[in-house]
Amino acid sequence: MLSEMNKKRTRISLLAMAVASGAVMAGYAASAGTDAGTATVDDATAIAGSAKVRTLPIEQYLPTPAEFAKLSQAGGKLQQKCMQGLGFASFQAPEQGPADPRETFTDLRYGTVDAAQAARTGYKPAFVAARQTAKAGGPAAAAAADGPAPSAAVEPVLNDAEWLAMTGTTKEAGDLAKAKQAAPSQVQGKDIPPGGCIAESTRTLTGGGEQLYADLAQDINGQSYKESVKDSRVTKAFAAWSACMKGKGYSYKDPMQANDDPKFAVPTVSAEEIAVATADVACKNETKLVDVWHGAEAQIQQKMINAKAKEMDAIKKAKQTALAHVQ
Repeated sequence: MLSEMNKKRTRISLLAMAVASGAVMAGYAASAGTDAGTATVDDATAIAGSAKVRTLPIEQYLPTPAEFAKLSQAGGKLQQKCMQGLGFASFQAPEQGPADPRETFTDLRYGTVDAAQAARTGYKPAFVAARQTAKAGGPAAAAAADGPAPSAAVEPVLNDAEWLAMTGTTKEAGDLAKAKQAAPSQVQGKDIPPGGCIAESTRTLTGGGEQLYADLAQDINGQSYKESVKDSRVTKAFAAWSACMKGKGYSYKDPMQANDDPKFAVPTVSAEEIAVATADVACKNETKLVDVWHGAEAQIQQKMINAKAKEMDAIKKAKQTALAHVQ
């Protein structure tokens, strides 16, 4: 939000509005630290193996992508009602697109696990490989490959008064605290709810909470992954995986190094990438790496949750209350 205000933006993402959170979708496949040249999500039908069917404790506290889409749409409607109540009769919240079915908490979190996908497109799931290849062919081909974004919505352009009503802040101030301090408490002669219509919609959905994507839950989701790669059980499994890969002619210390090999950070999928990815999946299966890794992270994550039990219980209740509003 700070960078947006510094740039005096006149647009607000309706997805961000609906949850009033900075890092809306943080903690999904991106938490695995995959390289930008490879994939961060995969087709739901293309993911087989242990990572696809496993769950993590944090899923009780963070909305899934499908839940997020529902909450976004509900939040948009609440914001529209709030804005119209403040005198912006023509304000319309755009309809949200369908949820992206490719994203789950464990998609590619532990790297590529599907032998069939690896044999076809290496470290690039099919939809990513097609898109990157098309983009190499020019703008027209790229547009055809991209298609409509699964959760896309046209962002409204807000004037100063609308921004004030939506956020409870002024666009001019570069600091959020200063923006709140400097902001008028009324717009068009009507009282602005604390935090504007964005915060009001979140409070309505959660029964008084300020966030759906609570910072603490997101932090745990990211931190547990970082801690898992240092766990002795996981490093031992990495060593076994690395030895397996060595036996197949490849020298990588862990799956992240293979996935992030600069040679594969190109639009097209090479025969070498397919060979390495195929060996990677085979060695994961042979060493039961994903079983060990997921088990270790689930334990780490649960300990982190237990250490903040009171706060996390409140977060869970806020999520449950919000979802009850959209069922």
